[in-house]
Amino acid sequence: MRPEDLSKGVRQTAERYGMDLSRPLALVSGGPDSVALLRALVELGGELAVLHLDHGLRGEESREDAAFVRDLCDRLNVRCEVRRLELAGGQNLQARAREERYRLAEEVAGELGLQTLVTGHTADDAAETVLMNLTRGAGLRGLAGIPPMRGRVCRPLIERTRGEVLEYLANLGQPYRTDPTNLTDKYARNRVRLEVLPILEELHPGATRNLARGAALAREDLEALETLAAGIAARRGDEVVLSIAELSGLRPALRPYAVRRAYSMLLPDAPPLGSALVQAVLGAAAEREGTRTLDLPGGVVASARAGEEVALYLGSETFAGEEDLRVGETLFAGWRISAREVSRYEREEASRAEVAYLDAARGPYRVRLVHEGDTIRPLGLGGTKKVLRAMMDRRVPKDLRRRTPVVLSAGGEVAWVFLGELGEGFKVSERSERMLRLEVEKVS
Repeated sequence: MRPEDLSKGVRQTAERYGMDLSRPLALVSGGPDSVALLRALVELGGELAVLHLDHGLRGEESREDAAFVRDLCDRLNVRCEVRRLELAGGQNLQARAREERYRLAEEVAGELGLQTLVTGHTADDAAETVLMNLTRGAGLRGLAGIPPMRGRVCRPLIERTRGEVLEYLANLGQPYRTDPTNLTDKYARNRVRLEVLPILEELHPGATRNLARGAALAREDLEALETLAAGIAARRGDEVVLSIAELSGLRPALRPYAVRRAYSMLLPDAPPLGSALVQAVLGAAAEREGTRTLDLPGGVVASARAGEEVALYLGSETFAGEEDLRVGETLFAGWRISAREVSRYEREEASRAEVAYLDAARGPYRVRLVHEGDTIRPLGLGGTKKVLRAMMDRRVPKDLRRRTPVVLSAGGEVAWVFLGELGEGFKVSERSERMLRLEVEKVS
């Protein structure tokens, strides 16, 4: 392979998938794949920077890897950043190292003002991933292998085999580092790489490229199915909502894609939701009474509400404090509150759930989330009622009750529950000299 052939292939892959390689941050370990990526990117031009991550797991060899990458970047006149990963022992070392690599890469890219992260994954990596996922009983998403792009991460070598990479480096006379841990049978991926793929290549020459091509075809089918299911996931303020009626109207095979779509709308850069959790969400959606909540990765909560809808939202954000309500707009706990003093009481406007007219003289008002002991004297009821009970009587889903704000008077009494009860002592009357009109809406 002529050197220009590989860089030409990288350019074609970038154009095919819309990768922006004008100002990338390349993750370079010193191994053959990442070194070939670096050399190809230099040939293509652009403002390139390199990040080398020292895992510190192989002592002097790790330091030599870092020195090799620095020297190579110096010769190529490429900026090089070296960062050390702090990884303690324990389970899932490889998975934790991968997460930390990408976290640091995002951090360095932000510091340098670079938008694209590029890695040296090849067609062989894609084929290995397909085989490993297949043995786990993966569905279409697992068979789709490693995507050429995910968020800011691009893989411009994904259509090149490792054999092509090695030939390219040999023609350049370009040395590279070899990680001896990649040659042991300690890790499952190594055994697939060293034992399974060579046998498949012997049985069917071109098997590696064919597996990678099969993954690309699976990705196309996956995108088509996701598009069919995406239409029922809708944003509503800080939630992504799936109508259970619409969800039930989908073919069973499409329902998991709708759940994953809702999840990815909240966390677009997170790994796809696993099959077991997707089935748990669908199981909760099948229950027709009450509210059932599930905790999902990334701090997401899925709430199946009385057979009507499944809402996904970020549950890690809490709003323990209070905000003063001044004339103008206030943002609080995912709500926009518009407050203004008015001279007229509009009965039709006041009938809207999102609007309240308060006697301004009872202020200044403030807002916070409902508390367990909050009570209110609902307009026209003639007695006192617990706010949470009032919301339960209005059939507010259980998970929403404690996420609902209330407006408090200067004396700490509940004057209004968002979208609900107005306090008797705060209504506008003929004696009211000033009126405060409040209007609320959910925001994302």
